[in-house]
Amino acid sequence: MPTTAAKTGAAVSPVKRASPKARAPSPGAKVRTPVPAKKQQGSKPKKKPSKKSPSAAPTAASAPAATAEWPTGEGRGGRSTPEEELEGSLANLTLLSARGSFGNILGVLRDARRSPKEREDAAGVLLRACIDEQSARRVVGAGALPALIELVRAGTEGQRHNAAGALSVLSRHDEHVVAIARAGGVVPLLDLVRAGSAAQRELAAGALVNLAFEDEIAASIAQNDGVPALLGLARAGTAGQKVRAAAALRNLASSDRIAAQLVAAGVGPLVALVRSGSNAAKEQAAGTLGNLALLPTNRAALHQAGAVDALSQLAIEGSTGAQKEVAEAALAFLISR
Repeated sequence: MPTTAAKTGAAVSPVKRASPKARAPSPGAKVRTPVPAKKQQGSKPKKKPSKKSPSAAPTAASAPAATAEWPTGEGRGGRSTPEEELEGSLANLTLLSARGSFGNILGVLRDARRSPKEREDAAGVLLRACIDEQSARRVVGAGALPALIELVRAGTEGQRHNAAGALSVLSRHDEHVVAIARAGGVVPLLDLVRAGSAAQRELAAGALVNLAFEDEIAASIAQNDGVPALLGLARAGTAGQKVRAAAALRNLASSDRIAAQLVAAGVGPLVALVRSGSNAAKEQAAGTLGNLALLPTNRAALHQAGAVDALSQLAIEGSTGAQKEVAEAALAFLISR
């Protein structure tokens, strides 16, 4: 199927490289997690004219000016975010981070003899450091990925939270996406989507949005039962979880093979999001349905699931131009012969 180069929604300035393929028109645009609205203390993410727009639904020619912000932070169960809880924790680690030395922090992260709280805070310091592109390179270059992935897999509640957050931030830097997958990050992140805390599920799903941008990693996600895991989150998650699950599925559905798998698993949660999700979730779910409709053999199932009615309503009543454009483009494929 023909492809065009396009990338959307990044949190930080990416390394320039040839853009991965994305299918056109609008439903086929892959997405990235959006730039956080709140600046992180101690780091200054670069701003640049966006080759990627925050929640991403460009047409083949141009992107609409307004896109819906992604909800976040629901269902944290009273747990503070890493940047809040680290303000008064392990000042020596924070100081080392500010000086640019990650070796000692990684030593704490890897050392099972350290207290769980020390290792949790070490992961949190790396989370904050990774927002800066140069610091992220040094963290990865120092060998942090296996240690972070191991905490995601088998750490305490707080360790999993901070380590998943660090991987989610790192995944926004293009050059680290493949490294995360090669270090074994896909399966632990999917395990968090299935059985983590509310915040962990959101962080893991956000990382999977960016990992699923790459075709080979998307195949790995699907092979490890990522489609039903993400559909479950789209069905019953918080608002923040649902939009990230829908965006990850949108990227996965760029593959014909995975698109057929998704349709076989049932698109009801996506149709429900188009009808009554958050503004951002409506946009991402509509984009997923559009990607699915690119494959003619999927269209009958989409009709039966009520996708035409849901997309028609969004095309008429959508609250943003992006929602309407994505819905209209999806409908164009869905009703074509």
